Amino acid sequence: MIDIDWSDFKLLLALSRGGSVAGAGRLMGIDSSTVSRRLAQIEQTLGACLVVRGGREFTFTPEGKVAVAAAESMEVIVSNASTAIRASKTEIDGVVRISTVPSMLRTLMPLMAVAADRYPKLSIEINADTRTIDLAKGEADIALRMIQPRELNLIANRGFEMGFGVFASQAYLAKHGLPQTPEDLHKHRLIQYIEPMLHLPWFGWLEAYANKGAPATRVDGTEMAASLVCAGNGIGVLPHFTGNTSPELVRVFPEPVACAIGWVVYHETARNSARIRAVVALLSEFLAGLKEELSGRKQ
Repeated sequence: MIDIDWSDFKLLLALSRGGSVAGAGRLMGIDSSTVSRRLAQIEQTLGACLVVRGGREFTFTPEGKVAVAAAESMEVIVSNASTAIRASKTEIDGVVRISTVPSMLRTLMPLMAVAADRYPKLSIEINADTRTIDLAKGEADIALRMIQPRELNLIANRGFEMGFGVFASQAYLAKHGLPQTPEDLHKHRLIQYIEPMLHLPWFGWLEAYANKGAPATRVDGTEMAASLVCAGNGIGVLPHFTGNTSPELVRVFPEPVACAIGWVVYHETARNSARIRAVVALLSEFLAGLKEELSGRKQ
């Protein structure tokens, strides 16, 4: 079965509004014979007579009236969709969803107030997820990733440098002493990361200095690591923006022991969206203002 398409419904609208075959032809800029031929094709496709033909009389059958009503509804939907699509390219409003790693969630919270001041009609939703979300499937509009994406349909802008340092609680250091060199760490209890995370340098850094014979405490994320380090359970590697903002924590070594590059990523189909472009620019500006806090390096 061959379905009729939107151009066929437009012909029915022209017949309804033009009042005749000739009137429909004038509205559509085609001749009457073309209108008659296309109408016959539509009726054949639907298997129903849509118009009562008889001299000057021109009326729609009940089936024709149903088809015209459907055409009018479709016209509204198409018009609204076209308006919304055009507006999305020029107007900065609506909702933009940002996906980030859990450790960045607290740092990004102030962005929502900044966006509200600059773009009152814009709403930002920030969600934390440990998995790599699928931008192509619309799971988010923008993502912060710690590894540069390789997908050709993703646009990635270098957003920030995230420094990782070695931290311990004041209570732990008061009891066990401050390590002077990385080699001293084998004498201490360490909070380490689980095996699947160790391929990333910042999560695997402690492995070279751990006491291989000692029981290991391993975690699957920086949030859990920070909680254990703060509670005095051992020394661990944390993002600087996490360790430096916790008053009970002390940076064991002055310089970062590893660095990661954060990427602001969005799908190529969003490049013409005004709201996406605006949030990408705002997010990049916001992260640039946190350069020292994120990197752990004094400027």
